[in-house]
Amino acid sequence: MSLTSFQLVEEFVQERNTSAAVALVGYKGVQYGPVAFGATAFFPGAPLVTSDTMFDIASLTKVVGTTTLALGLLEEGVFGLDTELGELLGRMGGSLGDLPKEKAQITIEQLLTHTSGLPAWLPLYLEAQDADDAIRQILACPLEYAPGTQVVYSCLGFILLGYLLQSLTDLPLDELLKQRVLLPLEMEDTSYNPSQALHPRVAYTEWCPRSKQFLRGIVHDENAQGLHGVSGNAGLFSTARDLAKFAQMILSKGRAHNQVLLSETTLNLLGTCFTEGLNDRRTLGWMLPTPGSSGGNLLSETALGHTGFTGTSLWIDGAKDLFVILLTNRVHPTRTNEALFRLRPAFHNSVVTEIGAK
Repeated sequence: MSLTSFQLVEEFVQERNTSAAVALVGYKGVQYGPVAFGATAFFPGAPLVTSDTMFDIASLTKVVGTTTLALGLLEEGVFGLDTELGELLGRMGGSLGDLPKEKAQITIEQLLTHTSGLPAWLPLYLEAQDADDAIRQILACPLEYAPGTQVVYSCLGFILLGYLLQSLTDLPLDELLKQRVLLPLEMEDTSYNPSQALHPRVAYTEWCPRSKQFLRGIVHDENAQGLHGVSGNAGLFSTARDLAKFAQMILSKGRAHNQVLLSETTLNLLGTCFTEGLNDRRTLGWMLPTPGSSGGNLLSETALGHTGFTGTSLWIDGAKDLFVILLTNRVHPTRTNEALFRLRPAFHNSVVTEIGAK
């Protein structure tokens, strides 16, 4: 089945605002799409996009992967939202050195809600020798504000969070995600570092000046590249169908295939804004609707959303029993392309209006 709202995406591709797009909407258990438009690159003869085209989902990794894993460990009592960074690093033997008090008191909640005080970004990939060295750089950088006093979207916080998750479980982050999320949800087309055999299915992203190539099947995010493609902030590749499986699990209160991935109690935390009174509305990992957000202005105030720098987005609205997936490669051929920022809210508003009439 299809929606007339998909015409907005088709026109967007026809106007060459992106070479590739796949959209999928789920509403009350019925899926519309996936519908695919364009080609995997602007190159002459590039393969056409299909419903199974894989995209570098960039920061959707933060919510599909890292946040989901963190919620699972929270549920198991491995840590609490108020567990402090100093305590967690102490459990690991202190190999990363002592922390100043203001950093030692950063909590899991603050990492998840982007209120940790850490900067948004640092070019770790330029100097870090390995993952431990990258973490040392994060722990050594000055805080930009007092933790808990404002929201500053931080890739560094999620790189650190991914490191904590694998250290606390003694499993590499990619294996941890595979065991706890991807296999239970049968997300067979989702992974870090897709194999070379899968690269023909992947939409191209940006020109990489270091490797002198347009990236395809290699993560776009520079710091994730420096971490060999596996990071808490970025690195996952996926398809619209696989992300629909994840979104439906959230709408089904943590259940999928007769399994419970997350309890209803844990998922209910995502309906809470943890940053009331600050400069942005955030719950654990996810953004909540705000004026001018990518989800438009018709979603419920408890809807969960996230975007990816490469041109991907996912919104899940439990109150409407709705999810909306829009995957593009907007950074191909260059990240200066900002046309997608106009399409996203218009598309989501159109979808909500259309399904409301059904």
